[in-house]
Amino acid sequence: MAGKEELERRQWLVRLGRRVILGAISILSLNLLVRRLNGGCIRPESPCKSCGVFTHCGLPRAEESRQSQDERST
Repeated sequence: MAGKEELERRQWLVRLGRRVILGAISILSLNLLVRRLNGGCIRPESPCKSCGVFTHCGLPRAEESRQSQDERST
């Protein structure tokens, strides 16, 4: 009887480990998807204009913001 309980516990731990790994992969994939949708910006909650690296940023969103800012100033 003890062998069966040990086997069930081992199976439970294996399943738990698989689910933890699957959850971690899902979270990382979601993070990459969100980053891709935000144009690669690491701080999506702050607009590019208030970002500390705005003048040196090479991301498309920052370049568009700089161009629109230059067009408004001229």
